[in-house]
Amino acid sequence: MGRHPEPLSPELCEISELMRAQAADRGGVITAAQCRPFGADPAVIRRLLRSGRWRRARRGVYRDAWFLPCPLAGTAATHHIRCAGLVAALGTGVAISHTSAARLLELPLPPDTPDEVVLTRRPPARTNRLGPGTRVHALGFTGAEVHDVHGVPVLGGARMVLDCCSMLNPPDALAIADAALHRDLVTPAGLCAELRRWPGRPGTRAAAVVFERADPRAENSLESISRWWLAEAGLPRPVLQQRFTDEFGAIRARVDFWFPEQRIVGEADGALKYTDPGALYAEKRREDWLRDHHGVEVVRWVTAEMLTPQGRAAVIDRFRRAAARRR
Repeated sequence: MGRHPEPLSPELCEISELMRAQAADRGGVITAAQCRPFGADPAVIRRLLRSGRWRRARRGVYRDAWFLPCPLAGTAATHHIRCAGLVAALGTGVAISHTSAARLLELPLPPDTPDEVVLTRRPPARTNRLGPGTRVHALGFTGAEVHDVHGVPVLGGARMVLDCCSMLNPPDALAIADAALHRDLVTPAGLCAELRRWPGRPGTRAAAVVFERADPRAENSLESISRWWLAEAGLPRPVLQQRFTDEFGAIRARVDFWFPEQRIVGEADGALKYTDPGALYAEKRREDWLRDHHGVEVVRWVTAEMLTPQGRAAVIDRFRRAAARRR
């Protein structure tokens, strides 16, 4: 049977509350050195751990078991706990960055992104791993680039998008850039300025293409990834979230991609749409209305088709055939 939590005396409860107040501004964690002014020596720490109110985050770092990094949940909340513990152990001159920053900001990372804590330390920091599941980059950063995410210092904004471009494939990096623009975490001018700050950094050439294609109107990662591959295939830049109205001026449809010169509508459909018969029927009527009233061609694809060269080739072929019908 498991050990029952050990009850605390009023004196230990007071120490625990003082520690909690200190940890609240540091992502719910506190170091052994920061505990000592409150009278928390190693014996007290052991009793607090046995009480269940505190847990060991890393060696010499303790986590408030009741701390919740709201509104984070699930894997983002778990990742936050690991990031907070590592930052506390390392001290100053460090910030969570790259894909870890994107994860804490709940931006759309690809499913196969390694669940590792990625951080940046100012040179001449060592870049060797700090144990399993961590990655360190030695790069300079300013205080203005550091954002507080529930008590954890994070390299956010345009710097975060550029960092992700150095770790992710371009289509996935475009999904990060689109989402950051959509949520007003960055601006197009900010992305351009960040590129100019790092002229010789590896990956800036690919990042320049990502930044040029980024669009705040993209609503999900499938749209972003699709737009990358359509551009790579030579299709023109589409208008996103184009609205179509009826003869009375009422909006009857809003489409993912609109290619006005070719008069082709592109729709990136998640699989969920095809599991609901009612939604599928409504989508069919909407597509018929677009064809009948606006004389357009409609090309559709699903997530799986954008994940393989064969699937992407099939989508591009549909666009070619739709353009031929228009001609």
